[in-house]
Amino acid sequence: MDAGLKPKGGSTVATRYSGIFLIVGVILVIISSLLHPGTALINPVDQTDFPAAVGAIGDAPTLSHLMTILNILAMLLMSFGVLGLFPLATGQGGLSGTFLRFGIFVSIIEWSSIVVGMGMRHYVAYLAQNAAAAPDGSELQASFQETALLVHTSMSAVLVVFVTLFPFASFFLGAGLISRFQDLNPYKIASYGLALFGLGGLVNFIIIMFAGVEDPVGLLLVNNVFLFLGSLCLLTLGIGMYKGQSGLAEEGTAG
Repeated sequence: MDAGLKPKGGSTVATRYSGIFLIVGVILVIISSLLHPGTALINPVDQTDFPAAVGAIGDAPTLSHLMTILNILAMLLMSFGVLGLFPLATGQGGLSGTFLRFGIFVSIIEWSSIVVGMGMRHYVAYLAQNAAAAPDGSELQASFQETALLVHTSMSAVLVVFVTLFPFASFFLGAGLISRFQDLNPYKIASYGLALFGLGGLVNFIIIMFAGVEDPVGLLLVNNVFLFLGSLCLLTLGIGMYKGQSGLAEEGTAG
């Protein structure tokens, strides 16, 4: 059933602050993803073509550094924001409460893996910047380029952790929140969306990993769509937390 207890003032204020952090975090991650060199809007390249991806970063290292910083900040804000749901989860009984606690836990680990990957991306931009400044055709330039490609490849491997954890974080977070809303509203729809996009991401990941797909670009695009839609769901929930929506900003038990 819906959590029907009257929210306590202190708890409500804290949850609203968490909602602000979640909203700002989601907005920043969307901006940084769209404007990072080599991705959607700035000199887009096939991200499975690692030399081309490193080249795009090297062509705009300052922008790459800036968008990487924004992405790291976004992950920190989102982690703090979703942590604001933990007091609600601890008072929520049944399987849904366990799902919500697990979803929060996995979400923070998931976003922490991105922070590690973004730290490596900073280093890629630094190396690419030095390669551009080195004499053309020199051994020094070749060394910087080779190291940048190696670090970028390692970064991509780290980000696979994020791709692996996203389906579980999204599904359990959404499934744990659904029962907190008695009536169908934007926040319950967003919770269903998180759960469904998580399941879709899991199916997509299994196909990529185990079906022997020779060209995974299309499936990676599908995964990016799930990530974007999941971000919109998180944004909706953040707005609900900020507004003090029943089920998102109160203490009590949701069965």
